[in-house]
Amino acid sequence: MVLGLIPLAGCGRRSDVDGGQGDAGNNSAPAAGQPRQPRQPRQPRQPQTVPGALLSREVVTPAPDGIRAWRVTYSSRPTGAGGVPVSGIILAPGTGVPVPAGGRKVVSFGHGTTGIQDSCAPSRARPPLAAAVWTFPLVRAGYVVTLTDYAGLGTPGEHAIYVAAPEGRAVLDAARAARALTATGAGRDVVLWGYSQGGQAVLAAGALAADYAPELSIRGVVATAPLADLPASLATMQRRADGVGYLLLAMIGLAVNDPRIDLDRYLTPDGRRLLTVARTRCADEVMNMSVGSSIHTAFTVDPLTRPPFAAGFARQRDEIMRRMAPTLVLQGDRDEVIRQPVTDGVVSRLCGEGTTVDYRRYPLADHGSILGTSMNDLMGWVAQRFEPRPPTVSDICALDTSARR
Repeated sequence: MVLGLIPLAGCGRRSDVDGGQGDAGNNSAPAAGQPRQPRQPRQPRQPQTVPGALLSREVVTPAPDGIRAWRVTYSSRPTGAGGVPVSGIILAPGTGVPVPAGGRKVVSFGHGTTGIQDSCAPSRARPPLAAAVWTFPLVRAGYVVTLTDYAGLGTPGEHAIYVAAPEGRAVLDAARAARALTATGAGRDVVLWGYSQGGQAVLAAGALAADYAPELSIRGVVATAPLADLPASLATMQRRADGVGYLLLAMIGLAVNDPRIDLDRYLTPDGRRLLTVARTRCADEVMNMSVGSSIHTAFTVDPLTRPPFAAGFARQRDEIMRRMAPTLVLQGDRDEVIRQPVTDGVVSRLCGEGTTVDYRRYPLADHGSILGTSMNDLMGWVAQRFEPRPPTVSDICALDTSARR
């Protein structure tokens, strides 16, 4: 299943709202006959305004042998300004594993589509850590792994699903939170890895990293079956019986990100029925309930071709097609959610931006099996990127000149 979500509004500090004048009033002399009021201490800067600040932590038990786990909340800036709490999980090797000089390497993971309702957040999965199983081999290899829920999923606010920039900031700030959780021994070297919606998230993080998180050393980006070309993938998904479910989620994400969009205007009674499902159930139920619906039965206009949605979908694609750290793209040829020709186009655009891309296709893998099929390749590639002198990446952009068109 595809993945996505995102946060939306930031919240200001009280001192920002008051114009910072709380102390000024206490400096004035009291009126005659009135007792002097005690001076109020200046309010400290709220930690949630610092990206990656650790706001809470809770040890997760039981955890697999050799793995320590925490459920955390940390600060992120979905809009680029103003902090909001984001939930997630941080994993680290056991205490018996020595911390290398410079700290443990970090893999920051972006998950696939789970939905927009808070109970769908991976950190709330039951049993605990069920959503983190695919990352255990990385922890056992000695890395710290972070798994963000994305802003607005599992925390106050709404999830701007499939909106790239808030997802990317949540991924980067999760790596910062791992460093703030000193028990992990996390250092500044980071590889970003995402699956499906999470592929969109880590490509956004790669594009944002130099400006948004310059203290992190992004050694590479891994995008598995990435939802990178949002308009193209949403169009091809309409060949599926449940394609309208994905399209509705994408419309919700844009409406969360831009409050000027009145989503109800674009929904028929069938569309409003599906919207209720989306707001109260997780993604698998949304997709199941959308079977039998179409663009024409669910929406008053075609969101793939009409404003405000068509331009908004294209913007999510364009924002992640930037030059970034060396990137590994993993794609199954039998994937009917993120189709191989669409990913071919994504690789071509990344090449055109100057990104070094290692593109690996798996003829027998589909959207679900790609994770297991590609895991050994992913593990080897990540280990190479973390070497003191990483070997040259096999660059399809240099090998295939057509990729640059």
